[in-house]
Amino acid sequence: MTSAASFFQGYLSSFEDALRPTDAAGPIDSTSCGALAYSAGLRPILDRYAAAHDYQDVRATASQWSKYFFSRLGVATLVTQLATDRALDLCLARMRWVSHDDGRPDFFILGDPRPAAPIDPGSDFSSLIDDAFTPVVAALSRYCRLSARVFWSNAGVYFAWALGELESQQRVPTDRLRAVRALMSVPTRPDGGFNPFHRIYKDCAPGTLDGNHEPADHCRRLCCMRDLDPQWGLCANCPRAMHGPTPSRAAI
Repeated sequence: MTSAASFFQGYLSSFEDALRPTDAAGPIDSTSCGALAYSAGLRPILDRYAAAHDYQDVRATASQWSKYFFSRLGVATLVTQLATDRALDLCLARMRWVSHDDGRPDFFILGDPRPAAPIDPGSDFSSLIDDAFTPVVAALSRYCRLSARVFWSNAGVYFAWALGELESQQRVPTDRLRAVRALMSVPTRPDGGFNPFHRIYKDCAPGTLDGNHEPADHCRRLCCMRDLDPQWGLCANCPRAMHGPTPSRAAI
């Protein structure tokens, strides 16, 4: 997305090429995103991902893979929409995607938008939520029998992180940033639709340490359940990893 390129700075720079228009994709081997909305379409992708990394638990595999999907598509969409102040049409049936050898999403190719589609503001993420994330969350949940809330939490964490980066970089007009921050503070979207980005984090008590033994004032509200696979431990910001300071010997 050329017009948004200058907004992918700092930690966001690795997402600059995660979303591409059709005319910029070139002659590459891509796959329809429509298959991601079905468990049968996800199965070979998740099997490939698990085999490449020797993952054993299907629930942990699905959760870990989902983080790449939600981050690559969600972060790129957030930055692009706020940079251009135009909502994107993210209907999976009109999009294609390219994966790494292990099945992780590399980038997504936008399809032609709906004919005579209205121009919605960049702070409107209805298409990202309803047309892209919702069917994939449902398919993942059916495939591995893990709660949809876990996948929505994964999606929301990356969305919230990217918004924080944009706020700290101060390149996007403040009114656009303010509109998205306001969206994350209410349980429903302006159109009355489900808002999965509400209450992604919860506050921690003073003195709380995270999984890296660093001070933490907030953490994820839900665990991603990746530790169901023996290869993985808890994420540093997992609610189950939060703990109090270790007492000194003098206090024991």
